[in-house]
Amino acid sequence: MQEIVKEFIELVKIPVHSRDERAIADVLKAKLSALGLEVHEDNVGAKFGGNAGNIIAVLRGKPELEPVIFSAHMDRVANNGDIQPSVDEAQGLIKSDGQSILAADNVAGLSVILAALRMIKSSGQAHGDIEVVLSACEEDGVLGSKFLDYSSLRSKMALVFDISGRIGRIVNRAPSKCKLQYIVHGLSAHAGNEPEKGINALKAAAALINLLPDGRISPQTTANIAAIKAGGTTTNIVCDRVEILAEVRSNEAAEFDELLDKFRAAIAVIEREFGVRIEYHEDIFYRAFHVQETELLLSLLKEAMQAENISYTINSGGGGMDGNRFNEQGIRAVGVAPGYQKNHTPHELVYIEDLRKCTHIAVKFVELLASK
Repeated sequence: MQEIVKEFIELVKIPVHSRDERAIADVLKAKLSALGLEVHEDNVGAKFGGNAGNIIAVLRGKPELEPVIFSAHMDRVANNGDIQPSVDEAQGLIKSDGQSILAADNVAGLSVILAALRMIKSSGQAHGDIEVVLSACEEDGVLGSKFLDYSSLRSKMALVFDISGRIGRIVNRAPSKCKLQYIVHGLSAHAGNEPEKGINALKAAAALINLLPDGRISPQTTANIAAIKAGGTTTNIVCDRVEILAEVRSNEAAEFDELLDKFRAAIAVIEREFGVRIEYHEDIFYRAFHVQETELLLSLLKEAMQAENISYTINSGGGGMDGNRFNEQGIRAVGVAPGYQKNHTPHELVYIEDLRKCTHIAVKFVELLASK
């Protein structure tokens, strides 16, 4: 069995959840240290109730050569804590047993990074510093990289091995995302004796929802009115509190900001019309990015794939990732698919050949970067 497969199976069997990455963090730190990297773990877990921070490690190279970041995340979506992978050699796959996820998202990325570092070290090829960023709590708000100390990083470009799809898929664009919360405060009153003294928060909330954009706003922008939680518990009291949850996503920064303006503007209209008070909260998870194909990062990545005889596609992603955070901080980053599919489901799988090819792409990218 290939070493990368053995390591993949070892890592997916470690019980891991978002905010509970301690066990895998310790294993990864030991592996990186054994490879001769300088390894540091920050304390960002304390900011969001986690038991581990981000792992930042450096394989030192020639200081005159350009550095690069290899990135993946340590956590995984909800699972049963007992992942049992199976290898289907005939199809060249590693599969979940159907009882839980496989956690190829993002153990595939972790495995590729470790394998690439070993190949680079054993080859003796010239390279700049390779900075490794393994984030905590990516699956729940992309929080680990939100609080990362970017001043500790030298690199201005990053490969994030954390997107679904077959080898050759590159994501050079991903959306902004914002979670919205409205709390509509009305006034309670006895619904039978004096309803005129009440202000029905439920009616105001319904009117507010009708004002809010929803669904496909444009080819690049979506909005979703996701949930309504009424405060009323009985029919004889005028409802005095309703909570509404929504989200906005967009690949276009201007459209994103314009749409948020519309969600804010609706508040004053409803407050005037119904006499309610509305609390409003915005939580912008991450901002959109778009790396152009002419930029050095993508030019080198395409060249690396061509050198490995891999056909590539470049397209947009539908969700956020650590790459959004890197780009916000001026580090140009794209997503690179290490070969997993059907992630976040019990049908998740990863192609063994894709793991191997992705490793070679990472190594070739470093070689090409050094030659520039």
